[in-house]
Amino acid sequence: MNLADLFKNFRQYDSTEQFLYALAAIFTVWFALAFLMRRAGRLEKKHAFYEWGEAGFSAVWLALIIRALLVEAYSIPSESMVPTLLIDDHLLVSKTTFGWPAPFGTGRIFQFRDVRRGEIVIFVPPNQPQVSYVKRCVGLPGDTVEVRDKIVYIDGRETEWPFSFGRLNEVAPSSLKALNAAREQFMARPDVVALREAGTSATMAELYHTTWLGPYVLPTGTYYLEAAAAFVRAYARILDLPKAGTYETQPKGYVEQVAPSQPDWARDHHLGNRDWFGPYTLASDEYWMMGDNRDNSLDSRYFGPVKSWELRGTPLIRYWPLDRAGFVH
Repeated sequence: MNLADLFKNFRQYDSTEQFLYALAAIFTVWFALAFLMRRAGRLEKKHAFYEWGEAGFSAVWLALIIRALLVEAYSIPSESMVPTLLIDDHLLVSKTTFGWPAPFGTGRIFQFRDVRRGEIVIFVPPNQPQVSYVKRCVGLPGDTVEVRDKIVYIDGRETEWPFSFGRLNEVAPSSLKALNAAREQFMARPDVVALREAGTSATMAELYHTTWLGPYVLPTGTYYLEAAAAFVRAYARILDLPKAGTYETQPKGYVEQVAPSQPDWARDHHLGNRDWFGPYTLASDEYWMMGDNRDNSLDSRYFGPVKSWELRGTPLIRYWPLDRAGFVH
């Protein structure tokens, strides 16, 4: 492998991993140089150059081992697991739940237990080996998975998770009044007003930084607001569909437009769309992952089933924000 290939592989890691690996390389060279200089008698036994190199080498490699094998920090980048997990939730993830993937090829080593139905899982999607996703395991090996009008069925039976969050096109008037009041209160916040008045001088990151408001438990359903200076959107549980209003629904047989980045699995199998999918029977080493917010989730309906060696772990706790800290279910 040449330097170009090494650099290409290095860029596939996320920023935290790149930082740790860069530090590991620096301190490894530092400590090796200090060790050789000490053996050659050019450094005293307690020289700061040697001691700092030894301490940095030990600390960074210990952090890498802990992150690879035991516990890793993970932040939620999207709305796919609303309301269970919100954007910018920070989790500590156990890497020992299922054992570890084999370092080369497929398979696992020290497999401690199998995935449980309904469990939230961290995994590597088949189409993007350099990133990690968090979804709920809906289907286990041997299951036949199907989606009918947004409801998930396993082996022909409706699942015990009939809810999802979908963006509302309209809501019942009684809910709209309460949600509009919450929206106006958010828009009146001094920081939001300042951003909107800044106009072009405000950055896109500032205008579209998302805050979740709610839940609002109203007679017509349970709602959340996705709020930013540039927009406020209402979400509701699909369980409340008869009372809450209408959802954007894709008809059976509708063919979703394929984005250039959409994985080949969805394109090749032609099993349906977001709301009408399957049936698809999972192989002995396959798991079906879906987001709780199924209207806005890039999951197994698009990139296909997840193999056993692509599993990485399960969330232990949410440690940030503090008002939502606790165990994740």
